[in-house]
Amino acid sequence: MRIAYLILAHDQPAHLQRLVEHLTAPGAAFFVHIDAKADLNAFAGLVPAVTFCKRRVNGAWGDISLVKATLELMQSATAEAGRFDRYVLLSGACYPLHTPAYIEAFFAAHGDTEFIETFALPDTTYGKTLERIARVSIRKSKPLGRYRWPLQHFLNRVLPLRDYRKVLTGDLVTGSQWWCLSDAAVRHVLDVTASAPQVYRYCKLVDCPDEFYFQYILWNSRFRPRISHSLTFTRWTPGKTGPDMLDASYLSQFEGPVVYASQYKNSPGERRQVLFARKFSQASAPLLDAIDAMAAGRQPAMRGEQESALTKVKNGTN
Repeated sequence: MRIAYLILAHDQPAHLQRLVEHLTAPGAAFFVHIDAKADLNAFAGLVPAVTFCKRRVNGAWGDISLVKATLELMQSATAEAGRFDRYVLLSGACYPLHTPAYIEAFFAAHGDTEFIETFALPDTTYGKTLERIARVSIRKSKPLGRYRWPLQHFLNRVLPLRDYRKVLTGDLVTGSQWWCLSDAAVRHVLDVTASAPQVYRYCKLVDCPDEFYFQYILWNSRFRPRISHSLTFTRWTPGKTGPDMLDASYLSQFEGPVVYASQYKNSPGERRQVLFARKFSQASAPLLDAIDAMAAGRQPAMRGEQESALTKVKNGTN
């Protein structure tokens, strides 16, 4: 089993190094995109374990730049000699909930499944309105800064709704940014990006296109029957615009032989099995020690280590 881990990162080099170390296996390779605003020297400790994207994108939340950075990762990985069985998109704040052997076995058992969350757009329950693609959305960071929102509101008052059906002729879907795709699915996305650039161009003014672009392409393709759910655990406090930072209170949800998605996962559909979680940071080390012990503890010989690490974290002694 050959797995390409595609990682979008901009800070927390120590956590990123731990993430790579705990996913390292004979068939694993790591491709990392460091945001153009970040100091690449801070991540020098990852060499030679990872391949850094040569073209770095200046990313912004909810912006097409995140799609562009992800495409850079996909192109970098597919340019490698040979082919990978699975491509796993993670952030620099993610972490595995299982051992590399468990992850490999899971993907081997689900070789025909594309793990990318999709649900119909619009979905007002989860704030995924049609305005995401019909209204103009501009970059949510510098150089506009505090003028960004007034400018966007002005543009959407004076401009007509975008005629998305001229470009987006398929079914509209959205979903989590984080996915685990087969080689064939990844290459299909790259092929469509090259052969139908109008879709990417349209998404330049879409709100949160990283939650739309890949879903739209794959849902409206031969891969639709193979699409399942996201394998990344996130917990969204209702009303917030981003996932919570995870702490020791979540350990009980990571216990047991199978770990399921959060009850508050910011999307419809049943809670399914997950392999990864976000968000963590360098300060999460004691919590990650417990997660590592639980992962290893799924093997009978490691249960003593699991219980010890869990006790330390819950008591705040680690």
